[in-house]
Amino acid sequence: MQTSANAKAKAVRRTALLSPKATRSDAADRTRASIVAAALKLFATRGVGSVSLREIVVKSGQGNQSAIHYHFKDKAGLVVAVAKHVHRLLQPYIDEAMAEVEAREATGELSNEDLVKALVMPVIQVYHSEIEGPDAVRFITRLASDWGETGQALLLGEATVWLMQIGRRLSARMPNKSREKIWLQILLSLSSAAFGLTALGGLQFSPFGSGQPLYRGKRDESIRDFVHFVSRGVLGD
Repeated sequence: MQTSANAKAKAVRRTALLSPKATRSDAADRTRASIVAAALKLFATRGVGSVSLREIVVKSGQGNQSAIHYHFKDKAGLVVAVAKHVHRLLQPYIDEAMAEVEAREATGELSNEDLVKALVMPVIQVYHSEIEGPDAVRFITRLASDWGETGQALLLGEATVWLMQIGRRLSARMPNKSREKIWLQILLSLSSAAFGLTALGGLQFSPFGSGQPLYRGKRDESIRDFVHFVSRGVLGD
């Protein structure tokens, strides 16, 4: 009986000792998340090079710039963290797209256009479905342009598995097209999706005719026709 009582007492003491640490860890996670969210918004709006760490600290609600140095070391580390966050937003849609590819492949119904759809749809879905979606897509374009090869390598590095899965399938289905050309067209497809969404804002305005938005109330049709447009570039000679 005494042994049981002693064990319970020790368990209580262990809980009391661990709780402050757990609380500190939760607070650190919240701080880190708030900084990443603030950086994403600012980087997407003004570009990576135009935003200071002080501005990010203020927008995140932190009182001390040392929070960035503590969690990310420097601005480059923060940019990497934001890129990883954007990829986490994309990942569920990537998984969904690839699951559909595998299902259609298993039944012999997979088409080349299905592969192009699996390539561009995650970006389109993030833009339209996530609160941070428009900022995430804008950040992708900003990082690709502001950081040049370094930014592009960071973005592609986070998406390597997904792109390789699509690239291998396209190569196998189009043996007469060089792998180099397929990779170029894959990258151009992603650029078309990201920069197109950013520049056109989902086709909110049109310079043609009355100037009314294209595809008003027809988002599914606009997505279908965009995928068809990109497919013609990837699947052509």
